[in-house]
Amino acid sequence: MKNQRLLQIFFVSLIFILIIYLLNSPILEEFVTRAEYKPGVTILFGDYYLLISWLECHYLGFDVYKLESIKNCPSFSTIILYGPLWLYLPFNDVLKIFYLEYLPFLTILLFVASLTKIINPKNFIEYTFLILAILNPSTLILFQRLGFDIFVFILVIFINFNRVYFINWFTIFCLTFIKIYPAILGINIFLENIERSFIKNLILIFSIILISTIYLYVNYDVYKISLIDGGFNISQAGYHFLFSLNSLPKIFKYIFNLNYIFMLFIFYFVFILMTKWFYNKLSSDYIKITENTFSKNGKLFILGGYVILFCFVTYSNYIYREVFILLLLPYLISLKNKNINNLLNFLFFLIIVRFLILFPYAYLNVNDGIMYVDGVRQFSKQFLISISIKSIFDFIMMSLVSSILFLKSKKFFQFKKESLSNK
Repeated sequence: MKNQRLLQIFFVSLIFILIIYLLNSPILEEFVTRAEYKPGVTILFGDYYLLISWLECHYLGFDVYKLESIKNCPSFSTIILYGPLWLYLPFNDVLKIFYLEYLPFLTILLFVASLTKIINPKNFIEYTFLILAILNPSTLILFQRLGFDIFVFILVIFINFNRVYFINWFTIFCLTFIKIYPAILGINIFLENIERSFIKNLILIFSIILISTIYLYVNYDVYKISLIDGGFNISQAGYHFLFSLNSLPKIFKYIFNLNYIFMLFIFYFVFILMTKWFYNKLSSDYIKITENTFSKNGKLFILGGYVILFCFVTYSNYIYREVFILLLLPYLISLKNKNINNLLNFLFFLIIVRFLILFPYAYLNVNDGIMYVDGVRQFSKQFLISISIKSIFDFIMMSLVSSILFLKSKKFFQFKKESLSNK
């Protein structure tokens, strides 16, 4: 046990050093486009520096939600795209140095350490799997941009292990009103204490909804800018570096000139049918698959699973949001080691192959330039093939993950029903 812990510490240190090297190496630029912080200027941790620029402008007295005000700020780039709770973080000249010079690297180190901790690799195969999970292009893009998603990822792990429930509720509340999609983490209320009665859960949920409603009412003008006027949805992926259920409809629209809305309905329908088919196939091993539902890894699978499923079916996500797939790995590895079902083995294989195809996919996304013919955008065959293959892998993987997620959810509701019947 001690040797294993020392090996993991050595692994985290080595991977962290390698990441820092890659982030400052021209090698990474072949797979990751540099995020722009100011027009004409490229910079490491561009998304993160934008977050800090909003803090600084707010600290200096500028209204970061009004263009006519924030454009006079020395670090101006754009109006804030997040909820006002972000602006409650403390800021001064000393903290600015900490935020810009130290926190990015501490965050990456914490990410690697947290992921290593929850996966807890014990053999060569699991270490190799972990290396692929960390050093694939989608995760490296997350490090390079250091967007808000990396903080959500780390906090999901914290919420899963923290037993001071009030801190979890407060964390989810803050994340929700900064970036919206973490609202799905509210399901943790049902998972954090499975012995809590249904009535208490309802009272807790009603109380949180009431507080949220009051908060939204008080901050209506700000959220009108963020939500109604498009601030939260201003950054959407197109064809490049896309992770979404709507990627295949986009490709079909482009190649065959089909109606996009019609194709959306078709692929959503196929996704539901495929999920149901996987669900039925896995149901034969229902007991074995769901026996560890209430373990730490089992709950982490549910939290990460619903986050990634919600994002996959509702957003045109940039590829770095795939990071939440990594939260599923500890539970999937435990199922794979038990050799319960061939579909689970297939999912494990699918994820490994998908990590590998991300390298040529990312390379083509960066190096395959966009052409225009008579003012109409044209993509090369190589680019279309690469994004099609990735989109098919995403589609199948998320359908299979969803089926496992629904089986585990069924187990939870059965448990609660049995608990109520025994009282």
